[in-house]
Amino acid sequence: MWRLNPQSSLHYRHWGNEWAVFDLGSGQTHEMSTISAVVLMHCENGWIALPQIVTGVMADLELPPDTSDVIHIEDLLTQFANIGLLECMTA
Repeated sequence: MWRLNPQSSLHYRHWGNEWAVFDLGSGQTHEMSTISAVVLMHCENGWIALPQIVTGVMADLELPPDTSDVIHIEDLLTQFANIGLLECMTA
């Protein structure tokens, strides 16, 4: 299960496929891809499981089901947790 770090407040801007996400809580700005930004957006409303994130991202971006996308999304979640944007709750 994943959620936005409660100390984070994210503000998004995008130009084409490039995104800038400013975290008011840390004062840091992060450059990212569209899929990365959409993954973060799915974690903003509270705890959410990986399958729900994958389903939502795939639907939002109209992506075909593909195992490599699932692995990529899980990697993104871990990276976001490592830089303090997300929290992970393990069972």
